[in-house]
Amino acid sequence: MLYYYVTICLIVINVAVFLMIRSGKLYAEALTMSYHIVFNRGQYHRILTSAFAHEDPIHLLMNMISLYNVGSFVELYFGHLWMAVIYFASMIGGKLLSLYIRHANHDDYSSSLGASGAISGLLGAYFFVILRYYGFGGFEHLLRPIISLVLISSIPGVDGTSHFCCMAVGLVITWLIHMF
Repeated sequence: MLYYYVTICLIVINVAVFLMIRSGKLYAEALTMSYHIVFNRGQYHRILTSAFAHEDPIHLLMNMISLYNVGSFVELYFGHLWMAVIYFASMIGGKLLSLYIRHANHDDYSSSLGASGAISGLLGAYFFVILRYYGFGGFEHLLRPIISLVLISSIPGVDGTSHFCCMAVGLVITWLIHMF
């Protein structure tokens, strides 16, 4: 029995979109998001489409490995519905927060794409679970993901703001789920 089919479905969607981009049926540039495109042009759908688009195979592979590892944990722990809620709420809320921060910094034209923001939201849920059960004594379980997130987010051209905003939203959403 497959216990994490939402994670698998998200991976399949990401791979399908990537293959459509590679075959020329979709254009990555038409799926990316920036403050200017989303708010000035009113293309709000790009908040979602940008999270399923990847330009190169390494980008896709790294994100899908991360999605499988973190997504399967979150889905097993919270269940299918809550995993999907955390994923999409982190994606939308985190990307909106990221766009607002970029706009406040007069950066309306930098575009981004990829699933790493939403995956960072799942990482926020993972952090919540570890801290809830282990407190700061579980920091050893968080050290590698934190180092990876910081290193990846510091690479030029990578939207680190989106990573941290989505992670923060994922952490808050997970906390709210546990409150109720």
